[in-house]
Amino acid sequence: MAFDYIYGLSADQYSFYRIPKSLMFGDEFRDLSLQAKLLYGLLLDRMAMSAKNQWIDNENRVYVVYPISEMQEDLNVSKKKAIEYLKELETVGLVKKKVKGFGLPNHLYVKNFVVSQLA
Repeated sequence: MAFDYIYGLSADQYSFYRIPKSLMFGDEFRDLSLQAKLLYGLLLDRMAMSAKNQWIDNENRVYVVYPISEMQEDLNVSKKKAIEYLKELETVGLVKKKVKGFGLPNHLYVKNFVVSQLA
């Protein structure tokens, strides 16, 4: 397949996932895999929709519902790998998982590490 060049103002035609530069290049995140960093960006993207949907707990914290099966599809990886990448984020403290049980989806809390770095 042959792709065309990007001309003029058409450079703004794409939507993007946000992945903080400090996550990509910061020393404290050096050991995170690129896939885990991408997953963090996907989680950040879902945060806006979660806030819009009022997915807020009783402590006023926004949470994300993102089933492992959807992570698998979005990252094009196996269930084992999707769980591994989520676990990487949990291990470094970027994500906190709250298991709801009884067939309910888990709540994922995406941590704001930029505030921690400024403190």
